[in-house]
Amino acid sequence: MRKHPFTRAVAVVALVSLIASCVPTRLPPISASGATFKPKRDERRLWERAREEERKLLKEVQVYQDPLLVDYLDGVVGRLNSEGMAANPELGYRLTVIEEPTLNAFAYPHGSIYVHTGLLARMQNEDQLATVLAHEMTHVEGRHMLRWQRSARNKQIGLGIASIVAAVIIAGEEGEAIERRDYGRAARIRVLSDILVGLGLQLAILAAVNGYGRDLEREADMGAFDKMARAGYDLREAPQVFKQLQDDHGDRGKLETFFFGSHPQLANRVENAEQWLDSHPAPPGDAAGDPGEFARRIRPVIRDDARLNMDLGRLKLAENQLRRALAMMPGDPEAHFLLGRLRQMQLEAEQDGARKAELRGEAEASFREAIRLDPERPGPHRELGLLAYRAKDYATACVQFRHYVDLDPKAPDAGRIRDYILELERDGRCG
Repeated sequence: MRKHPFTRAVAVVALVSLIASCVPTRLPPISASGATFKPKRDERRLWERAREEERKLLKEVQVYQDPLLVDYLDGVVGRLNSEGMAANPELGYRLTVIEEPTLNAFAYPHGSIYVHTGLLARMQNEDQLATVLAHEMTHVEGRHMLRWQRSARNKQIGLGIASIVAAVIIAGEEGEAIERRDYGRAARIRVLSDILVGLGLQLAILAAVNGYGRDLEREADMGAFDKMARAGYDLREAPQVFKQLQDDHGDRGKLETFFFGSHPQLANRVENAEQWLDSHPAPPGDAAGDPGEFARRIRPVIRDDARLNMDLGRLKLAENQLRRALAMMPGDPEAHFLLGRLRQMQLEAEQDGARKAELRGEAEASFREAIRLDPERPGPHRELGLLAYRAKDYATACVQFRHYVDLDPKAPDAGRIRDYILELERDGRCG
């Protein structure tokens, strides 16, 4: 049953009132002690709780498998890291990429940082990427989760309210998606709800959904800008990150704004960046990273995130991503294959006959280009076979279906495709 907006508002106000009434406990950042840093007793308990949550989380999410991408992200973190933080013997940063098209990044207090492919795919350069990573690093270095926990009058009630708020808002978003018959998005929202709320991952809810309140989030932004400046990144790109996420081709849902932007709102983060720039007018230094390496490592993420967005029916966003990926590497057969699939999806929804014929031709051209670039790739042959069959070009369909099962005889649908071939041969349609 969909939650009433008033119920959601009351829950949000309850959380905001709780956080606002608590003054954060002052604690020095980990970097201030350097090699002599020792966590407090309740801090160690918090880390252990975080590690336990992380184990649950990793059993449920799909980790994006790209070791060279992780190496690259680790390199950016290394450039941003302060000497004092790097010298402490108790914890270090560890990056994990989650295959998930929503816009999100969050950090656990023991140094684990999670970034969704959806957010990585929106980054235009390493300076923007550094903006996101440095913010999460500052949460860890500044001990923000511990400070938030200590500031709550009753930490169990505080985290409980955070969980309730997340459950209410996510349920409302799911209901709205179902009302609009956006079932793909509703399913994605259910996955997020099951992981964060259903498993009771309260620390993840705090870090990834609700945030630590305006003051600590502002501190994380300012700390991030300081890190970027020391590493030589162009701070002018920082506000562009948040402006871009506000726009995002008009294809971004409310839940994504909530997940990445509500701690604090994206408009507040733009303001924070612009204030920092006004008070630090020095020109940017030399480029801190290699633009070519950024493109090499992020291009597959953009392409693969397009596939996830296609599954959600967000075709406009997926097309923009595929065009960007192909601009980076025109010879990527997988990107051409996905573009053909996207044209097929558009073809299925199109009513105009002339436009349908145009989309069919574009889909066929994309599949043939994928085959030209990688003759051993079976998928495009299957799709060409289906396109030909539906156009009553049975001879071509038969040829393409045979190529498909020859290249991938153990494909999950190989038996079904062999049935099609038998039917075509029986009816004398294979030419």
